[in-house]
Amino acid sequence: MAVLGGVVLLVLALISGALYSKVNNESPIDAVALEFSAPAAKQEGVYAPNSLLQGVVKLGEGKLSKPEDMVAHPSGQFLYVATADGWVKKLYLKDGAVEDWKFVGGRPLGLALNPDGELIVANTHNGLLKVTDAGVEVLTTEVDGSKFLLLDGVVVAKDGRIFFTDASSKFKLDVHMNDILQGRPTGRIAVYNPADKSTKLLVKDLYFPNGIAISKDDEFLIFAETTLCRLSKYYLMGEKKGTVEIINGALPAFPDNVHYNYEKGILYVGIVGERDPVTTLLWKLPFLKKVVAMLPWITAAVDNAPKFARILVIDENGKPLKLYEDLKGKVMGFVTGAIEVDGYLYVGGLRDDFIGRIPV
Repeated sequence: MAVLGGVVLLVLALISGALYSKVNNESPIDAVALEFSAPAAKQEGVYAPNSLLQGVVKLGEGKLSKPEDMVAHPSGQFLYVATADGWVKKLYLKDGAVEDWKFVGGRPLGLALNPDGELIVANTHNGLLKVTDAGVEVLTTEVDGSKFLLLDGVVVAKDGRIFFTDASSKFKLDVHMNDILQGRPTGRIAVYNPADKSTKLLVKDLYFPNGIAISKDDEFLIFAETTLCRLSKYYLMGEKKGTVEIINGALPAFPDNVHYNYEKGILYVGIVGERDPVTTLLWKLPFLKKVVAMLPWITAAVDNAPKFARILVIDENGKPLKLYEDLKGKVMGFVTGAIEVDGYLYVGGLRDDFIGRIPV
């Protein structure tokens, strides 16, 4: 029996060794262990569960495929909406009518307006774009000879400079989960200056930088790092110029788009999924993350997980103020962002075909 037991152990060791070698050689990621900046906030106080997002009115239903981001036209009459079919569409707020405005191709994600009221689009496939009635202009597609692979969030300063995130410099959108699983800081923030048409790298070594916003006085940026469930500031001026400061590392899940309401000095943050003990453990286990990346059905299961919608309201220092939720996904799911227009919150996400509207 002892001999048999020894043989069994030897066989198991060989199988384990073969599996270990196969995973390390064939996994598409070179994963590392990660720790979150802080434990997830408890579901109490501001974070207490609620069903506020279940009360949204659906606008443009069936005509807005996975509306990732939106921005209000200066007139307040309509929203520009980025959809998964490569269009920027107009959603008219008076009656909910939808206009197919400009086809930009690829996957438009972040939207912003420049000081002239022209639309700026972060497109994962086609680069940073300026879109007007006259057509689509490509502003930049690379920085320092490195192509942008996953342009995500965008915001414009008063002087016209455009700040935007490249969530991953290694993985494209269709395999973006590989970047998150890998756990290496491959993301960056760049700035495009239309005055001289230059593109410069601003911040590097970020963990899937996603949504981005700029303060009213252009003093700092606030941006989301999805992988580590945190929000940070990057100072553009003052004594802290050029430095990064974490302002909230205890988010309950993964942050996406970030939008300011300058009048109130608050921001709306789209919160996707759930940061649970399983995720926290997985982030610490590189080998298991390599295995997960090799199994498409697992990442597909993540993409098709039950609907789960959150919008978090914070102040400029990252303090949570209010939460809008639809935890059971009865109406909305995987909300990526929200903006406030004339007393209403407009909400969009990756599981829906409409923009939700709810009174603030």
